[in-house]
Amino acid sequence: MERETCIRCGGRMTCLGRQDLQKGAPGWHLRGDFERIGREDVLPVEVWVCGGCGRLEFYLAQMAAPEEPSGIARTPCPFCGQLHEMDDARCPHCGKRLY
Repeated sequence: MERETCIRCGGRMTCLGRQDLQKGAPGWHLRGDFERIGREDVLPVEVWVCGGCGRLEFYLAQMAAPEEPSGIARTPCPFCGQLHEMDDARCPHCGKRLY
């Protein structure tokens, strides 16, 4: 995957997970009280960091299409908090290894 290699130093990029970025506000607001503002003011992004040089990259998070229930129980990812099926080896949202 192209996101796993830093374009600055060639180091390994690691996904820090999915965050909601508030649009139109001064400064960066990665976590906050998004219930008081409209969802149209929030941009879901994946945040990646390089282990070598510390470069941060932001990518528009994939908007998940409504899925048909598979019958497998779902649980939140300990890294990004998004729901995934309990038998997933990696989180389908942030890519972190679950077990």
